[in-house]
Amino acid sequence: MRDATSENEPLGIRSMRSFFKHKNVITKDKGRLRLFGKPSIVFVDGITDMDLTAEKLLNKLDLPQKIERIAVKMNLCDYRRPETGAVSDPQVLESLLRGLRKKYPDSAISIVENDATSVSADRMIRYLGIDKISEKYSAEVVNLAHGKWITKQIDGYFTKSIEVPVILEDCDLLITHPKLKTHSMTKITCGLKNMFGCYRRKQKVKFHKFLDEAIVDINLALKPNVSIVDANICMEGIGGPCYGFPIKLGLMIAGKDVVAVDAFCARLIGFRPWFVGHIRKAASKDIGHLSYELSDCFNLGDKKLYHFEFDRTLYYLMKLSRTSGGFA
Repeated sequence: MRDATSENEPLGIRSMRSFFKHKNVITKDKGRLRLFGKPSIVFVDGITDMDLTAEKLLNKLDLPQKIERIAVKMNLCDYRRPETGAVSDPQVLESLLRGLRKKYPDSAISIVENDATSVSADRMIRYLGIDKISEKYSAEVVNLAHGKWITKQIDGYFTKSIEVPVILEDCDLLITHPKLKTHSMTKITCGLKNMFGCYRRKQKVKFHKFLDEAIVDINLALKPNVSIVDANICMEGIGGPCYGFPIKLGLMIAGKDVVAVDAFCARLIGFRPWFVGHIRKAASKDIGHLSYELSDCFNLGDKKLYHFEFDRTLYYLMKLSRTSGGFA
């Protein structure tokens, strides 16, 4: 596993000043992204103590003092171990749960995931021990496939109505909790793409012909209130989101604007947010802002150390092949 963290400093802590010396770095893209309004605040912290980091980020987010129902959307995309960087890390999830329970002792907390094309959420939850972790903090684990769904009207790119889980529609705080990874079709998968798993249809490959638009539409129907990104052990390479290579960043990243958080994460790992289709299109639908401002900047250091390996030539050849073959 490649390690982008310093050998001489705590995980992830390096000079952010040389990396993001402007309050709104996104506006450097020829000014085009200024169209999307006031910059949103993004919080970044290095993981020296996972529990402390999660608690600090939750406090910085300025959430309501009282919340009745909280839902956390995990990322269980394949039958993989956490050390691969492909799926939610039970240790990070436990730290988030501990922080939420400490902040909201009386709230109903649900940890949710949905069945995917080749994955049973129930099996992955048991395999990773997430059911046991949830019990420790009096949280409920929910496979969305087994719950109730309602139809919701949206002004989407490819649909005007969409089925959504009742538990997510009714919650007071919806947290998308993604892994930071590359993706062979979308370049990056983070908070916005994590919500793609909330489509009711199990065979989600149907949406790959218009994946960027499908990602935006589900976020229109179920807009997360908060994005808390597990950027501790991530995934790089053209094989993402399931079969790339693990890379350690040692970070947690959070914000109340899922688009802004995704935009920061994209730039952090070496992509220009404007050229990540679903991020740009989500901003155009007012799901959030492409422009962001970092709060409490700590030292990240040489930005190139955080750039993920990604074969852009192969990416575009694969995209051309899918398009010419009628698959995308």
